[in-house]
Amino acid sequence: MKKIIVFAVVLALLVPAAAFAATEFSLGGFIKLDAMWDSDSSVHKNLFRPPARNNDSNVKHGRLMFTAQGSRFSFTIKGPDLWSAKTSGFLEMDFDAAQEGVNSIAFGGASRSYTPRLRHAMFRFNWPTSELLFGQFWSMFCEWYAESAEDGPLMMTGTPTARLAQVRFTQKFMSDWTVAALIGDPNQATLPATAYYNVPENAINNGRAAESPQVQGKVQYQHDFWGKAAYYGRPIPFTAQVVAGWQRNVLRQQNFALNTLGTNINSVGAVVENALSANANFNSQNQYLNPWMVMGSLFIPVIPTHTANLAGTASILTQWWIGQGVEVFGFSGVASNLYKFNNNLNQKWTYDAYLLKKFGGFVEGQYYFNNQWFVNALYAVSKAYGVSRARYNWIAGINGLNSMEWGMGDNAHTIQQASVTLWYRPIQAFKFGLQYSYAAAHYYQYILPTARPALVPAAPANTVNRSNFGDSHRVEFVGFFYF
Repeated sequence: MKKIIVFAVVLALLVPAAAFAATEFSLGGFIKLDAMWDSDSSVHKNLFRPPARNNDSNVKHGRLMFTAQGSRFSFTIKGPDLWSAKTSGFLEMDFDAAQEGVNSIAFGGASRSYTPRLRHAMFRFNWPTSELLFGQFWSMFCEWYAESAEDGPLMMTGTPTARLAQVRFTQKFMSDWTVAALIGDPNQATLPATAYYNVPENAINNGRAAESPQVQGKVQYQHDFWGKAAYYGRPIPFTAQVVAGWQRNVLRQQNFALNTLGTNINSVGAVVENALSANANFNSQNQYLNPWMVMGSLFIPVIPTHTANLAGTASILTQWWIGQGVEVFGFSGVASNLYKFNNNLNQKWTYDAYLLKKFGGFVEGQYYFNNQWFVNALYAVSKAYGVSRARYNWIAGINGLNSMEWGMGDNAHTIQQASVTLWYRPIQAFKFGLQYSYAAAHYYQYILPTARPALVPAAPANTVNRSNFGDSHRVEFVGFFYF
């Protein structure tokens, strides 16, 4: 009996050992120090929120921040061959799970104990011209990035940073062409419960009840016509790529029946709010929304090289997109819903939801002085279109509810960003950068300046400083140690 037990224990130990014998692990990643000064304290460290209006004195002051939160590490796993394919896996984490907050220990407490976050977790099968991938990995919209200092470059103006659980198949043919398709998790984009006058039943689930997976497709052409230029330090030939994505969301359509409005015209706003809370009727009809996006990317070697020497090379990278409900494809800091009201105030409100339509893109130019020093300059913009107004003033415009458009959130119709970065990479393991960035946002609505103390008399209405524009400046230093 003892021999049987010993044999079983040895077998249990040998089976995993035999499985791991055909597996190799390698550690990768980098340590990053990020130091930045912003003229607008509301701008996020990753620059994915537009600057506040310039008449908001609460945030229009400088802020200095140091962080190592952008550091990350990864495991690359080389597995055994299966079905005539090479197998591999990839697992990557960073420390960006915690949201920024003044009192958040996770973000900036005394211990600086940033919260780990799973970035990628996938495995794949590779044949000579095909690849099959399973797991959480980059969206196809996230394959070309500008080389700027902040994490997730150009998130403010609409460069997506989406990672989704997916199944993807990629096929290369005729040496220069690549096509790919994926089905994946429909990214969840949910408005807060306070979206409509704090009525909890009005929380709009835009994506939580998606009835389809997110689907994406890609076509890429890559050919060495006249040489290569650097993309993140690696020689790349001329490349053109188009990606398209779609998913189907469900939204609960709603009605509001108002019984009484009262007769006090001066306080009509407060009266209407109470009536909505007490007398709102909700129907059960579902409305279907279809977020979609199309993106084109182009990498052009301008001054090429035919070797690994990057000195004197130059390139242009440009990427442009258009779509609606684009936050489900990984865009940050953009509200994506519009609501169109009809009927009139004395009877009933009904409204349908429309996804906010946007377009945008960026252009980046890069030049290598030598193999250690290089510079890049870029410009990016995103714009919403097809909106008459993005937010409605309840008090002043209470009689204008008939057939109006109203957007959840304080949307900017245009956001622009420009930066210049000087990079120094003495050896492959170290990289340093110094960057200046400028961002500007034009909002749909004008607002009053920050409230003043009660003892200060209110200014006459015709002299109040109103603003729909905000901008910010940033100086940023980064240092990387790659391993």
